[in-house]
Amino acid sequence: METICHFFRTNYILANCEDVIAKRAITLNLSHYQMSEVPEIIKYCESLMKLYLNQNRLLKIPSCLGNLMRLEVLALDYNKLDEFPLCICNLVRLKFLNVSCNNIVCLPPQLGNLKGLEAFWCNNTGLRILPAEISSCERLQTLGVRGNRLRTLPNSIGNLQELRWFTVENNELAELPSTFGLLQNLIHLNLKGNQLLRFPRLIIALPKLKFVFLNQNQIQDIPTRSELEQLQNLRMLNLCKNPISRQPDLQKLAQHQNNIYVEMLDDVPDSTASIRRHRPNTFEEPEVNPDAGQESSSDWANSVRTSQLNSSEESNLENTIEDISVLLPEMSRYVTTF
Repeated sequence: METICHFFRTNYILANCEDVIAKRAITLNLSHYQMSEVPEIIKYCESLMKLYLNQNRLLKIPSCLGNLMRLEVLALDYNKLDEFPLCICNLVRLKFLNVSCNNIVCLPPQLGNLKGLEAFWCNNTGLRILPAEISSCERLQTLGVRGNRLRTLPNSIGNLQELRWFTVENNELAELPSTFGLLQNLIHLNLKGNQLLRFPRLIIALPKLKFVFLNQNQIQDIPTRSELEQLQNLRMLNLCKNPISRQPDLQKLAQHQNNIYVEMLDDVPDSTASIRRHRPNTFEEPEVNPDAGQESSSDWANSVRTSQLNSSEESNLENTIEDISVLLPEMSRYVTTF
């Protein structure tokens, strides 16, 4: 039965590609098709602006994909790529790129060719180094590199003047580069689960900063009230699960400033009950639908959580199923559209 499903699936994919070519369509969605390779016919889909290849089994991307010069959106997350496809760096009109949940431990310097890139996600790939050339992506607004093995960030990151949302959660950072204070448009900063020893005072120079996650680090020094007051737009500073979070001085500061979050001691007076009630979830950068308006992602407090975005469900076609009555619904996905 798997052979039959593979036949229908393959022909359905080809039919979709042929339809794009015939109609000069701008969108092609080939996600969740268990493809191990991209069909060669895709090189003729020259009208494409949006291509979704996520949630497949792709081991590599054909070089011909780099000839789809109109592409603005490319989703490759949840595949089995073991390197960053170099041909992507030819897609100079690309605005949204997602390569998360692959085996990509390094990014090529040619990534800097993507000067129009506005959102880039490279989460949970094992990434070890963020190349200095990323600074050439001057229009970048959203950068997600969480769940990797980054120990440092390049000094050139300060050149990303349009960066608004930056997530480096669950890496191995011990400090931030000296240029970090140049990110004047930064709104949301997630450094949760790193190895920071000191409160990064560079962020005090960021006037638009609203949400800061420093929880689960090794921070041992307490920011002063005057320092925090300089962050005039700050809505949330999460310092939970740091060595300082249970110190009396910070506990008192958290009582007077309801935008500071620490785990409260059991003997804290009832006046802090409101802080307990409003203890936040850890919001993540929204992997934004490029078709959505700006307002849909303007406020990080209303963003969906990462756990709701990351789906790793395995299709029923992964299993050997003998009962044709179970396979028919999956097969009908392909036959009813012809």
